[in-house]
Amino acid sequence: MARKKYKAVIVILFIMFCAFAIDYIVGYKQTMILQEKAALKKKLEQLAWYNLRSDIKDVTYSRDKYKVTLRYENPFPEEELYIMTPAIRCLVQVGTSWKEVPVHDVGTKPGEATVIKLDNTFTIDKLIEVPFRNFEEVLPGYMHVRINSISYVSSNTISKEDIAEKNEDFYVYLKPYYANDREMSRKYRFTNDSVPIWIPMPPH
Repeated sequence: MARKKYKAVIVILFIMFCAFAIDYIVGYKQTMILQEKAALKKKLEQLAWYNLRSDIKDVTYSRDKYKVTLRYENPFPEEELYIMTPAIRCLVQVGTSWKEVPVHDVGTKPGEATVIKLDNTFTIDKLIEVPFRNFEEVLPGYMHVRINSISYVSSNTISKEDIAEKNEDFYVYLKPYYANDREMSRKYRFTNDSVPIWIPMPPH
C-alpha cells in the first residue's frame, strides 16, 4: 500500500514537473519571438526613418500643371533596403484648411506599384493639377502646398510582415503657372532677378 502511494506521488510530481517544464519552454519561446519582433520593428524603423532619405528635387511647369520630381535615397547601400513605389498626395491651403488636388502619374499606369531595391537613389515624377485660384497666399503670390508621401520599406522582398510605413510631408511655396514675373519681381528681390517656380520650406 505504501509503495502504491509512493509511486502515485512520484507520478504526480513527474506530471507537475513536465507541466512546469512545458510552461517554461512555451513562455521562453514566446519571449524570444516577442524580442525578435521588437528587434525587427526597430530595424525597420531605422531603415524607414534613418536610411531612407527623401525630398523634393525639382518642380517645373507642364502647361497648366506642375511636374514634381521626388527623390529617394539610401546613403548606406551596404544595408539592403527595398521600397514600394510611394503613394503621393498633394494638398493646397485654402483659407485655414487644406484642399486635396489631383495628382497624375507620369510614365506608369494608375495604381501600378513596383518594389525597388534602393542601392543609391531613384526619382519619380508626378503631375499636379490645381483647378482653382482661391488659394491662401501665406507668401504673397505663391500657393502654400503640402506634398504627402507614403512609402513602404522592407529589408527583403519575401516576408510580408517585414514592412514599415513611412508617412511624411514636404512643404513648398509654389508659383502659379499664370503668374506675372514682373509683378512678382516688384514684390521680392530674387537671386539673378529670376522668380523661382518653387521655394522649399522646412517641415512644420
